[in-house]
Amino acid sequence: MQATKRYLTRYLARRFAWHMLGGAIGLALVLLVFSLLNIASGGPPVWVVAVASVAAAIGLGLVPGARELEVTAARALLDVGDELVVPARPRPAHRIRTALWVAGHLASGLLVAAGLFAGIPMAVLIGVEAIAGESFRSGDSFYTGLPLPTGPVSLALRLIACTVLALLALVATWPLGAAASALAGRVLGPTPHDRMETALARARREAEHTRLARELHDGIGHALTVVSVQAAAGRRVVVANPDAAAEALAAIEDTARSALTELDQLLAVLRDDADDGAPVALAPALGDVVSAHRRAGLDLSAQIDLPAGLPALLGRTVQRIVTEALTNAHRHGASGPVELTVGYDGDGVRIEVVNPVRDGARPGRRRSGGRGLSGIRERVALFGGTAEAGREGERWVLRATLPCAPLPETGRTGARAPGRTDRKDPDA
Repeated sequence: MQATKRYLTRYLARRFAWHMLGGAIGLALVLLVFSLLNIASGGPPVWVVAVASVAAAIGLGLVPGARELEVTAARALLDVGDELVVPARPRPAHRIRTALWVAGHLASGLLVAAGLFAGIPMAVLIGVEAIAGESFRSGDSFYTGLPLPTGPVSLALRLIACTVLALLALVATWPLGAAASALAGRVLGPTPHDRMETALARARREAEHTRLARELHDGIGHALTVVSVQAAAGRRVVVANPDAAAEALAAIEDTARSALTELDQLLAVLRDDADDGAPVALAPALGDVVSAHRRAGLDLSAQIDLPAGLPALLGRTVQRIVTEALTNAHRHGASGPVELTVGYDGDGVRIEVVNPVRDGARPGRRRSGGRGLSGIRERVALFGGTAEAGREGERWVLRATLPCAPLPETGRTGARAPGRTDRKDPDA
């Protein structure tokens, strides 16, 4: 109970301070306006002073820094739970809302101040005069111009009215403060344009995280597959064939070093340390991918025929797709020959990977849950292409098509001799 009382006391005290802040600024503004109008016209009407004061309050809200002060005061004194924003580049909607909020703050503060410093003293004075039965001014009227009560009933009603007036003036800060706290989030909060920008920024971050997750899955997953296969092969031949075991260990070392470099690049992007102009986690070249899987024991024949002028982004996408397809073949396929075909036919790049299927494997399913195939489809969809994967008889076939604008005949890369890969695409 004591804690609740202390909280309510601080709660009301902060809101009262917020109103007094607005009242002090509002009173100074009204006096300044009245003084200027009095000098200019000599005794201006009250409505002119009121209109000019409202205009001055709105103008005060347009002063740079006014929104920052109001947001700070609302957060500290009104206990606002909604999001309040101070935009780096205010738009007209921000300025209009700030001006209206400042005018409302000053008006609310003046109302509370008038109730405390004018309403309560007037109520006390009226009550004292009613009890005394005489006015403190000359004549037979009250300070307010009201006649003196003529009987006990009239006196009681007058005292009740004075008490109610004093109580309303005393507690006015409560409902007005609650209304200000409820409206702060709508007036000083984000505009629809701000929410759209926030949503777009969040979408960009999520897309970037998805892309990094895909890069991590493709690159590190491929490296771990090669490392696990080479480690298993080296363990089996470490006694019988030390040279083969040493070759397996060397392949593990190279693959692990490449994976660590790629992982470091990805972590640098997550820490915002990477150069914005640098490519993120470049995939290994097609020839290196093919060689790594062959060293890992995959019976792979490759036919790669790509133009030298292939766009870099398209080349990296081709590399990632081939890497994921061969990793899946190594990880989920049966022993036997694997065929890789990558070619350019003038309309785009076509990729086909065919590998044997293990006995009992269900068509269209992967034990890993299909995240790699989903990543391939996402990459292909960015280029408006197609990707299909499924079982055809005793083979698993992956086909992907990446559309590309016609390229100049600047030479081809790779040879069509099965079982080997010649020159690599320099952009890959």
